[in-house]
Amino acid sequence: MQCWLNGRLCNIHEAHVSLLSHSFGRGTAIFEVMEIVTNNKGTALLAIHQHLERFTNSAHAIYLNLPYSNEEIVSGIMSCAKTNNVTNGLVKFFAYYDDMELSIIPHNTNISCAIFCMDYQKLSLNSEEPSKPSRACISSYKKLDASTVPVHAKVAGNYVNGYLAQMEATKKGFNDAILVDTEGNIAEAATANIFFVMGDSIHTPTLQSIMPGITRMIILDMLRYEKFNYKECDIPARDIKQYSEAFFSGSIDNILPIASIDDIAFTPAPGTMTAQIQQLLTTLLNNNHALSQKYLHYF
Repeated sequence: MQCWLNGRLCNIHEAHVSLLSHSFGRGTAIFEVMEIVTNNKGTALLAIHQHLERFTNSAHAIYLNLPYSNEEIVSGIMSCAKTNNVTNGLVKFFAYYDDMELSIIPHNTNISCAIFCMDYQKLSLNSEEPSKPSRACISSYKKLDASTVPVHAKVAGNYVNGYLAQMEATKKGFNDAILVDTEGNIAEAATANIFFVMGDSIHTPTLQSIMPGITRMIILDMLRYEKFNYKECDIPARDIKQYSEAFFSGSIDNILPIASIDDIAFTPAPGTMTAQIQQLLTTLLNNNHALSQKYLHYF
């Protein structure tokens, strides 16, 4: 498999970083995960411009100077995807300090960029199969507070929080963990945003302490366009029993129904509203929605 590393394609095994690098030792790498989809019009990057905006914001949040323009990164992604014959799969791209560094603030501020494009078949994933509804639990680990780290930045070190929550959930026999913020409100899953349904209204946590997910953004855009009732609001963990449906959103599963949270069941899963939103997103990915042109970048 080929990857794009600092402006050139090379074998993935040539992509190295020192174990003493600042980004490995301190967690100061930033990254994005984006989907590649194919429909009757061709192969496209999903929401590339939105991903690049978040990538740039993440860099600014941790004082990291990106060495490549958005145009160069897009070109690198397309060349890497074509070289690896990826038509339905994932892109993961990074920016990171690559040199040996022991100080808390790096003296060598050289930044490397790497891009990886992988087909779902290579990852042993089938994007056509609907994911089994999740059995989730509320984690004992709290979501990182926005006053302590830039929670809106996709920084490697931030994900220790989600890792711990997910490990805890897995050891308890659940599929997914849900983190509550320091105020007692539902925040997000380890690597996904969350939505709840009450009657004909859809609720999702505000951006106060969550990762501003790209799939979350697309869903909210579709809800506005289709004139669904929705709101971004605080959702106290103690109140989730009043909802009839729930689902996660993210780059890999897109929309994942939630069957239960601890002992609270949401049946059926997916519920009516969740299934409607799943269908809308599928329509968008298939280039059959008015918003398709906004989010699909063909190459």
